[in-house]
Amino acid sequence: MWTTFVTTLKTNLHDKASMFWLIVFPLALATLFNMMFADLGSQYELKAVPLVTVHDTNWNNAKGASAFIDALSGEAEGTTGISQPLLDTTPADSVDKARDLIAKGDADGYLTVDQQGHITLTLATGTVAGMDGSSASVSGKSITISALDGAISLYNRTDTLTRKFIADNPWAATSRSFWTSLGATTGMTRETTLTNSAPGVSTRYFYALLAMACLMAMSYSIRAVVTAQANLSALGMRRSIAPLSRTRQFIAGFLASWLCASACLLVAFAYIRYVLGVPFGGREPAAVLAVVVGSFMACAFGTMIGAIPKLSYGVKVGMTSAIACTLSLFSGMYGAFAMSLSDWITRNLPVLALINPTQQVVNLFYDILYFDSYRPFLTTCGVLLAMSALFLAAGALMLKEQRYEHL
Repeated sequence: MWTTFVTTLKTNLHDKASMFWLIVFPLALATLFNMMFADLGSQYELKAVPLVTVHDTNWNNAKGASAFIDALSGEAEGTTGISQPLLDTTPADSVDKARDLIAKGDADGYLTVDQQGHITLTLATGTVAGMDGSSASVSGKSITISALDGAISLYNRTDTLTRKFIADNPWAATSRSFWTSLGATTGMTRETTLTNSAPGVSTRYFYALLAMACLMAMSYSIRAVVTAQANLSALGMRRSIAPLSRTRQFIAGFLASWLCASACLLVAFAYIRYVLGVPFGGREPAAVLAVVVGSFMACAFGTMIGAIPKLSYGVKVGMTSAIACTLSLFSGMYGAFAMSLSDWITRNLPVLALINPTQQVVNLFYDILYFDSYRPFLTTCGVLLAMSALFLAAGALMLKEQRYEHL
C-alpha cells in the first residue's frame, strides 16, 4: 500500500497538465487580478468634492455655517490634521457666478446659506445623473456626497434645536456645559466595521479563483481511479492481478491525490496571501485548513467521476474542466456579473448555493474573513465533508458493481 501511495504521488507530480491547473493557472490569474484591481479599492474611497461657496450677505452673517464648511474642507483653524476633507471649495459672490463655474466644469455644485443660517447643498444636473453607481469612480463621489449631506443635515438640525432651546431658556447661552454638550455630538458618528476584518473590493475574486483551482484537483483522483481499473489502462490490467486488494489500492491513490492537491493549492494560497497581500482576516491557519478540506472534497468528487463506467480517461478529465468552469460561474469567478449572480442565488435560491461545491469552498474563506466566531466556518466544513462522504459512497458503489468478462 505504501509503494502504491508513493508511486501515485510521483506520478501526480509528473503530471504537467494537473500541475499547470493547480499552480501555474491560479498564480498567473491571481497576478492578472492583482493588476486589474490594483486601483479598484481607491476608487471607492472618500475624495473631496469640488463645490462653490456663495459668499453673499447671508453667508457673511452666518459665522457658524461658514466655520462648519471651513472645517469640512480642512481650512478651519485647528483642522490641519483632518483625515479626509469632504470639500474642495471655491468662493463666489453670487449664485449666478457659481452656476457659471459649474457650467465650465470647475465644480459639481454649490453651497448657500439662507436667512436662518441653514446650509443648502445644490448639485449640478450632470452630477446627480451620474450618481447611479454605474462606475467605481462615480460610486466614490456618491459616497462622499452622501457623507456631506449627512453632515450638513446634522448641522442644520443642531442649529435649529440650539436656537429654539436658547429662545426658551436664555440662561443656557451662559452655560459652559451646554455648549460642551453641543460639541459632543460630533462623536456620535464613528468609523466601524461589521465584519471580523475589513475586506477589499477585489478580495472575493481571489477566493473564487482558489475555489475553481480547488475543483480542478479532481484530475488527480480521477487518474488514481482510472489507473486501477483493468478495462481503462494497461497499468490497471497489471494492478488487477497484484496481491494488494483493490480497496487498498484506491485508498492509497486517494490519499496520494489528496496530499498532492493540498500541497499545490497551498502554494497558490501562499502566493495570493503573502505576495499579493490578499487578506484572510488574520486567520491563516484556518485558511490552510480550508484549502485542505476543499482539496479533500475535490478528490472525493474526482473519485466519483473516475468510477463512472465505460468512459475513457480523456472524457473524465474533460468533465473535470467543464464542471469546474461551469460551477465557478455561480460562485462569482467571472467578474461583477457572476459575483452579482452568486449573491442573488445565495439570497433567493440558497439550496442551489448549498449544493454547489465551489460556492461552499468560497464560503469557507468568507466565514474566516467576515465572522468573529468560527462556528460558520466549521458548519461549512461540515457541509463539504458531507459532500465528500456522498461522493465517496457513490464512487465506491460504482466500483463495487464493476466486473470484467474479459480484458
